[in-house]
Amino acid sequence: MNILIVGLGEVGSYLAKVLSTEGHSITVVDPDLQRMRRVADLLDVQAVHGDGSRPDVLDRADAHQADLLLAVSNDDKVNMLTCLFGKRMGAKKTVLRLRDTSAVRRSKTFFRKNLQYDLLLSLDDLAAEEIVKTVRQKHSIGVDNFAEGKVQLRRFVLQEGGPYTGQLVKDLKIPSGMLITAIDRDHEVLVPGGADDLRAGDEIFVLGEPKAIATFEKKIGGRQEKARNVVVFGGSGLSQQVCQQLQREHVDVRVIVEDRAEAERLSEVLKNVIVLHSDATDLNFLQEEHVGSADAFLGIGDEDERNLMSCQLSKSLGVQRTVALVQKPDYVSLYQRLGIDIAVSPRLLCANRILAFVRSRSISTVATIEEGKAEVLEVELPAGSALVGKQLKDAGFPRGCVVAALTREDGSVVIPRGSDELHAHDQMVVFVLHTVVDDVLRIVGIERD
Repeated sequence: MNILIVGLGEVGSYLAKVLSTEGHSITVVDPDLQRMRRVADLLDVQAVHGDGSRPDVLDRADAHQADLLLAVSNDDKVNMLTCLFGKRMGAKKTVLRLRDTSAVRRSKTFFRKNLQYDLLLSLDDLAAEEIVKTVRQKHSIGVDNFAEGKVQLRRFVLQEGGPYTGQLVKDLKIPSGMLITAIDRDHEVLVPGGADDLRAGDEIFVLGEPKAIATFEKKIGGRQEKARNVVVFGGSGLSQQVCQQLQREHVDVRVIVEDRAEAERLSEVLKNVIVLHSDATDLNFLQEEHVGSADAFLGIGDEDERNLMSCQLSKSLGVQRTVALVQKPDYVSLYQRLGIDIAVSPRLLCANRILAFVRSRSISTVATIEEGKAEVLEVELPAGSALVGKQLKDAGFPRGCVVAALTREDGSVVIPRGSDELHAHDQMVVFVLHTVVDDVLRIVGIERD
């Protein structure tokens, strides 16, 4: 692929390094001449000096020939203009990285239509999902989040003598709000029909609302011990997202905020969350608040050093699991050597999400199963699609495909049945075997790369 990368910060530099070694033709753009030369000297890339939001700079970078344009600078406005101009100049696909997505959340269709991006990535959104996942995964086989955390993909292994083992899928009594989307049997993935049976040793993929899946897990006798008491350090939009997602998991949350004004704001926004205005590296305070008895401590403030120290202090007091936010991807392994259980790098998450797209060649792929034998896609139903107005049962999707969730324009999530009608701009979460991905995208009305 011809890939144009605008912005050589942590994300852009990492992407340039990995993608150039995989044989792609890479062009990089950055206004910092020294940083640009450093990357150009180390890697086999074409370098263009300048502001990527200017059409003349994009023209010199041959944006019109780009199969993929990655707008990943540290400036949201630059990235938005880069996507807009790049797409109009002929770039086939664009990826927009934003720090602040608050405005976009309120008017997704408007921004997508006018900025013409194909994929939107937010460091805070990616980090929040990963952090909550690490809290939950301690006693789960696997968890993935979709539709901004409102839909989960969970995996469970069926035990001999379990309540569902030996039953046909059509006879299963499972909670509403979830679907069994696939079975991994001896490393072969199949999308079950009503006549398929469940066997001991099967790994089943369940997709749906978190509450429904938790009920299902309890019924099959899944691992019951979960984090119920979590302490969060950090007063930012990320902290707010994490607290809200943990509340949806019925987790008791306390958040430590060092800035008084931010503590007062969060106390108004976060209902039923205890907001503590204090220093997270004050050992006496941590002892007084019995932080050591928490199931997990999340150091996700703005400063890496304070995240690290607060996690280490909490660990010394007896916290079972610590998670620290790390801004520099190179420090992830260092944090783990220093005793942090999980180090989360938003920039590394962003870069790896882009790499997953490049390797899968589908902008819609958000997760792969069994080394690519199946994929989970998140696709928007175009307004001009032939499916708009049809019931799901009449859509004509092939065997090997399950539409597992629909996010409507108003933000509501539907776990669909055959009689549900498809609307323009529905965000569809689709579990699909790799053999029929092209057919599914064609039916939806999306061109496969």
